Amino acid sequence: MHPEPVHGSALGWLSAGHDTLPRELGYFLERTWRMHPALAAPVSALSYEGRLEAQVPITTERALDGVEPGLRVVTVEHRGNAVQSVEEADEVVRQARGFLGRAWQDDRATRSLDADDVLVVAPYDAQVALIRAQLDAAGLAAVRVGTVDKFQGQEAPVVIMSMTASTASDVPRGMSFLLNRNRLNVAISRAQWCTVLVRSEALTDLLPTSPDGLIELGAFIDLCRR
Repeated sequence: MHPEPVHGSALGWLSAGHDTLPRELGYFLERTWRMHPALAAPVSALSYEGRLEAQVPITTERALDGVEPGLRVVTVEHRGNAVQSVEEADEVVRQARGFLGRAWQDDRATRSLDADDVLVVAPYDAQVALIRAQLDAAGLAAVRVGTVDKFQGQEAPVVIMSMTASTASDVPRGMSFLLNRNRLNVAISRAQWCTVLVRSEALTDLLPTSPDGLIELGAFIDLCRR
């Protein structure tokens, strides 16, 4: 077996602890044509050392009636949930219903926001299946639901995230998976206008046992505060 850091990428080796490639080593594509500036800001702080900015005016000419752009956190009380949360699934349905029918203006026209304009992300297949069933029962079959891996490269005006687990001790694959900044980044940045992050208040009540765990927890807490 080869010693560490053989598992790391060549780009990661070159960046040497930076979240983005240093200017003297290459180019960083610092503009997003997808996210509104209010949404790009927390994503930039989370994963891009504050270097990512939204391209204006194209991202600011969009509008969703009655909804502020950016990242919003909704806490739901629940206990003992690991890979499935009925409480969060119910909140996802409620959130989705609240967006539908609102006037959505993009660079092409103004129209009513439809079910296929809402994308739902969950970390576990069990929660994806539960949310899918709840949305179908609510008549929202066109709302897309999946894990981060399914939605890589896709976009929607609105994204809803379900963190699912009640506490750190309930997380089956460890908090390093659930709070992974790359996965959070991909999920949040699918949205053009806003992302709603649904979570348990107790999810961050933990004491990390490693420096990396502490960094990821701090980044998630900072993200939620934004």
